[in-house]
Amino acid sequence: MIYIADPNPWLALYAQPLHTRIAAPTADLQSFLSTYGRSQQQTCTLSRISPEIESDLTEALATLPESLMNTLNKSVLGIFFADGLGASGLTDMVALGDGSNNIGFIIVLDTHAFAHASANAWASWKENSAFTADEEVQIQVCIANEDSDHRVQALRFLLLHEFGHVLATMTDICPKEWSFPLPKLAGHFSKHSWQTSGTKAIRPEQNFPHREKISFYRQPVLHVSQALDLYRDLARTAFPSLYASMDVQEDFAECFATYVHTQLLGQPYRVQVKVGDALVFTSDDFWASSRAIEKRRYFHNLLQSLEHNNAGHTFQGLAPFLRMNLNGADLRSHAQSLLVQANQDQENAILWMNLATVFLCLKMRDMGLAIQEQALALQRLYIRPADCRRPKFRLLMIMTAGDLSENTPIDCLLENTPVELLYYYATVEQPLPSPLPEHDAVMVGLSDSQANRALLLAVQASLSGHAKPVINPPHLLPNVNRDQLSALLQDIPGLEMPRTHKLSRSQVVTDLSLQNQGKQPAPEALPGFPLIIRPVGSQAGNNLARITSANELADYLKEVTSPDFFVSRFVDYSSHDGQFRKYRIAMLRGEPFICHMAISSDWMVHYVNAGMYESAEKREEEDLFMQNFTSFATRHQAALSAIYERLQLDYLCIDCAETPDGKLLVFEIDHIMAVHAMDSASLFPFKAGQIAKLQHAFEQYLYTLQTQPLLESA
Repeated sequence: MIYIADPNPWLALYAQPLHTRIAAPTADLQSFLSTYGRSQQQTCTLSRISPEIESDLTEALATLPESLMNTLNKSVLGIFFADGLGASGLTDMVALGDGSNNIGFIIVLDTHAFAHASANAWASWKENSAFTADEEVQIQVCIANEDSDHRVQALRFLLLHEFGHVLATMTDICPKEWSFPLPKLAGHFSKHSWQTSGTKAIRPEQNFPHREKISFYRQPVLHVSQALDLYRDLARTAFPSLYASMDVQEDFAECFATYVHTQLLGQPYRVQVKVGDALVFTSDDFWASSRAIEKRRYFHNLLQSLEHNNAGHTFQGLAPFLRMNLNGADLRSHAQSLLVQANQDQENAILWMNLATVFLCLKMRDMGLAIQEQALALQRLYIRPADCRRPKFRLLMIMTAGDLSENTPIDCLLENTPVELLYYYATVEQPLPSPLPEHDAVMVGLSDSQANRALLLAVQASLSGHAKPVINPPHLLPNVNRDQLSALLQDIPGLEMPRTHKLSRSQVVTDLSLQNQGKQPAPEALPGFPLIIRPVGSQAGNNLARITSANELADYLKEVTSPDFFVSRFVDYSSHDGQFRKYRIAMLRGEPFICHMAISSDWMVHYVNAGMYESAEKREEEDLFMQNFTSFATRHQAALSAIYERLQLDYLCIDCAETPDGKLLVFEIDHIMAVHAMDSASLFPFKAGQIAKLQHAFEQYLYTLQTQPLLESA
């Protein structure tokens, strides 16, 4: 326990994102570490971390479940580094000196442990520290696949272990002195392997020879020649690792770390023993084995409890559900669970709103919109909390009811930041909330669809003379309409966007068909074949088609019954290898940031079906392109600058490509496209860092809008 006199500098840490809480605000922590070091007969001092490790820490946290991060952001004061810790890490509680209040946890990691650039090297070093060495016997631990064997994986695994100690305080094994105002979680953990009389009192059937001699890092008692028998004995127990068998607290932390690492993040955990050149032991998949059944059920319920706790009391937005969807989680089961809760608490608008988002993610549109309507009948203002107790910025988002494509999903970009999002679902009758909640800026997030025109005019009138800055003001949003956009972007050197014509169904049948049959001249230079056609208002490529003949056009019109269409000339933007490459670029006040690149043999490129998840070669090319994006941005600087000058939107996204003659080919520009770094870190280790650049820039932009700083926590 770390006892302090003044809590204010520590509490102020909660106003920062967790990954930036890396500097102790007072000398209290160093004093604690000095005392701790003397007890271990060594010198222990706080250390500054390199920018590389700081970046790795950010990436390690970025891939963890949203519900877990929400809990940690409110309970972990900081993650610090020290020299001479004598172990990979430790977790302890910070409390007032008079014992009246515990204010949060600190996690300290050893800098020496992360001198290993490889995750597997670190895990093997840790495992071998339990034994006296012998050159003839080798123990190797694999926690990362070969293509992702980096320090990030080691940091994440160790942090999961330390986070397990934090979560343990929400269970039946909470040390009395570590009580903290976090909600209790599901079930009783200790009964699975331990007697209730003490942390080291193991159940007889879980015990095995020499277990009590296991000690990591310091003066090992066991010789490595005993390892084979130990691991064979361990494989008959309900412990995932030797470390877990030492006591109930380490059991919980190791179970939590290995469960999230393998079951949620899809990473390996394997121990091998070699004698000479012979492989004599390979551990099984613990969490897939019959001996893990009870603990697997426990941790499944525990993580669901975290999700449910958030879902019932905290507006989730889109981000956590999109992450679950992208990572193959069972959204239907989650929807069913939320539905049960909502029916038991029918006046809970937050529950209904979260449930609506899940159904919309499942593409059950009618059900999702009906549930959303029920939620909005209860309330229209929802708060997506910052990742700290006192936000550094409050952004009021003006939204509209509707499907996921109707609004800017800014929470996907600003998750795990100290920015609080206030989502107000506007109506023509009440375009702004009354009374106005405290906020530092307004961002207009609703799309400029035909259905939203009256609402945008009402919002525009209400924001006239507004005291706070307005991001993406409503009068500029029509600039991204396909036809208006294509007109605005004509005659820009180095940029190509074929004119988009908005045609009624009858115009498509008469003017377009007859022109392309050569029976009449082209009115307003309508495009010839091949051409692109889509219904007005469609998104995500729905009913988008490339038409090469009058017969194809007739067949298309039989299938698609829309009254109005957008039509434009088709541009063949295939590269020399016949592949089509499409880029998504975010623009913040005119500065470009790369979001992704998709490669496909089909001209209609969508990231999710372009084979990016299946092809390591495509991912390598995307990685290289993102690393060298500055070259692309420089090459097209004039065109990108012209886009900002003509549209004047503070934040927008561009879907684009390069033509064979080197022009920037613009397909679409909008402020409602999704930008995120939620794809698997093992498949896309390069994405988090790129999106972090945009996230950081957006945060800094917001802070420049503040007329005065918010009060810090006290």
